[in-house]
Amino acid sequence: MSKKSRKTSIKDTYAFCLTIGFIVGMGLGPILGSVLITTILGVLAGTSAAYYLSHLKPRANKNYPR
Repeated sequence: MSKKSRKTSIKDTYAFCLTIGFIVGMGLGPILGSVLITTILGVLAGTSAAYYLSHLKPRANKNYPR
C-alpha cells in the first residue's frame, strides 16, 4: 500500500466514523433528553473508534513450536 493511499484511507476512516457517531448521537438525543450532549459524545466515540481502527498494528505470523 502506498503512502498516499494509506493517508486517504485514514482520512476516509475518520470521516466515516465521525459521521456515524454524529448520526447516532442525534438519534439518541431525544431518547436521552439532551441532543447536544449525546451528539458530542457520539462524535467523541466516533473519533476514538477511528483512531483505534487506523492505528491497528498488523499481527505477525508466529509459528509456535509444538
